[in-house]
Amino acid sequence: MFAPQVASQPPSSRDSPRLRPQHSRSELELSQASGVLAPVFTPSLHRSLRKDHEDTHLCREKSPEPAATKEEHSPIFFRPRTSILDYTELMYQGSDRIRGLVTCFWTIVGAYLLSLLFSHYQQSGQFMASGLASVIFSRAADLLFSDLALVLSTAFVVPLVLWLRVVDPQYGAAVQAVAEITWLAFWYGWQGSRGWPWAQRCFFALHTVVNWMKVHSYLSTNRRLARALRTVNQLKKDRGDSREIDKLEAELCPYGTRFPNNVTLSNYAMFQLSPALVYEMEYPRTARIRWGYVAEKLAGTAGIFVVFYIVVAHLVIPHLERMPDTGVGIATLHLMGPMATCWLLFFFITFDSIANGFAELTRFADRRFYDDWWNARGLDEFSRKWNRPVHMFLARHVYMPVREAWPHPMPASSVWARLRRSVPPGVAAMAATFFFSSVLHELTIVVACHRWNHAVFFFSQMMQIPLIICSEKLPWFRNQQALRNWAFWLAMVSFQPFLLCLYTYPAFAKSTSLSVVSSAMAAAVNATNI
Repeated sequence: MFAPQVASQPPSSRDSPRLRPQHSRSELELSQASGVLAPVFTPSLHRSLRKDHEDTHLCREKSPEPAATKEEHSPIFFRPRTSILDYTELMYQGSDRIRGLVTCFWTIVGAYLLSLLFSHYQQSGQFMASGLASVIFSRAADLLFSDLALVLSTAFVVPLVLWLRVVDPQYGAAVQAVAEITWLAFWYGWQGSRGWPWAQRCFFALHTVVNWMKVHSYLSTNRRLARALRTVNQLKKDRGDSREIDKLEAELCPYGTRFPNNVTLSNYAMFQLSPALVYEMEYPRTARIRWGYVAEKLAGTAGIFVVFYIVVAHLVIPHLERMPDTGVGIATLHLMGPMATCWLLFFFITFDSIANGFAELTRFADRRFYDDWWNARGLDEFSRKWNRPVHMFLARHVYMPVREAWPHPMPASSVWARLRRSVPPGVAAMAATFFFSSVLHELTIVVACHRWNHAVFFFSQMMQIPLIICSEKLPWFRNQQALRNWAFWLAMVSFQPFLLCLYTYPAFAKSTSLSVVSSAMAAAVNATNI
């Protein structure tokens, strides 16, 4: 499912001077021709992209991969490029191909919301429902300081990596697992003890998962590099194969910084602030921060949040409160449109506004946070394209390790060995990735909701595995690309509100007050967005 991304190798350290902020005509034409719209270019990066375009034809053929061990490293590269739908970036580059479409879309959204607010004013004498705002912004200071402490607490990984360098490698994985579980248990327990409303619980649960992914990737990558360093030192001592030494040296120093010189608080702080969940010693950077771009993304975040609030307060919560009387089926039909709208708004506020805003502040040049997920023909393709930071994390730390370890020989008499021979590595890796993702989703929903609902989401997502396999095995369906796209979106639009109703019905059946909307919004936000 989470196939590794084959891309060109990043430029070396000598090809990474400070980048110029202006585009020349030839550079922009090259970037548009190659499909790589980078925020800024240098002459060396210009040559690198030209060679990439000529030799690899936009990564459709095999490209050289950096040296890597077979344990936890997949060929995932970062390079300068922009988000597909980043209207602001396109305007900076002098392109207005979608300006009218963006203007038309937000004009229609604004007109609809104005009509909705006016109708609410006629019915209640208020333009906007205010009950939800009191829930969202209550105890804001407590949440702010707790979230700051959460982020700062992840800095323990730096001294831990330095200590793991001198520890027996056979104990490294166990120490890392104990450290991560202890950290997660503490912050989940902290959230449960604060008595926060649903909005704070949802945000904190999601941010805890994001920070855990950063912690895991940082520790796993540096442990792998530490093993490579030990191997290099031993080979040099024993005068081993020079080609193997060169291969490992390329892994230890892929861009310019050599392990362990990267294990510093400043390097980790930059990784923590960058919109990436897969750790690399260095990332492609832009030359400067465009503060006008940051201001536009900040304004976009605020604007989309207001739209999100209106949709939830006026179109989602009222139907959930009436669900005990109308039933799950009727509530699902009413929520199909509003939930799809919330999902799209979540996408734009997360990947277009917040992710691009932090990328600009940290000069993070790889803005490919998503692909054309709207063309997805199944959940596996959607998972790869909808949220690329999470996809890249799962590809490197779950999918590739399972795929590479699956064919290893075992005693022929064991049941496990017969299973491994009968199941292809790709299927096993896909199943393991789906299982891990399903557990992560279910755990986050339970923590945010403070409610166990018999693992409905876990089983519903795991059921996608046989559906994916069957869709690929049926020739008449596999070749119907448009039909598969229609089937996927019909399932998405109908399944999300149905899942939301299943998770929230017990709460609303007992009480229809706004205080029990915690489960509703937690399930709505977490169901598809990890």
